[in-house]
Amino acid sequence: MRSKKICLVVVPLLLTACSNNDRTLNQDVYNNQYDCSYDWNPELCEEEQQSSSGGSHSSGYYYTGSRYFGPQYYAGQRKVNFQGRKIQPSTNLSVGQPLVSQVVRSQSKSSPVRGGFGRSGFSFGG
Repeated sequence: MRSKKICLVVVPLLLTACSNNDRTLNQDVYNNQYDCSYDWNPELCEEEQQSSSGGSHSSGYYYTGSRYFGPQYYAGQRKVNFQGRKIQPSTNLSVGQPLVSQVVRSQSKSSPVRGGFGRSGFSFGG
């Protein structure tokens, strides 16, 4: 009888924990296009659109300070579908924290891959 009570508590907790990650999208931030392209396919890297034109002057050099963004992926599942195949980078050259969103961009060239128990072979019951 005790194990049934535990199951009733554990299953809703697992479902709640998994559903939160399914909605959270991350997007890696890079200092340059090369680092982004090294992690992902170059076609998946997008330059930051800045509203103001101009750069910064530091140490005698002029630079634009452009950042690049990788594709959106679900938190904890760094994979995307692109041109009929799944891409998962083996490195992470991004800087700082990723951008976080709850909405998938409609003009994206890739789509985030959902994780979950269904494909991993994990099952409840017995």
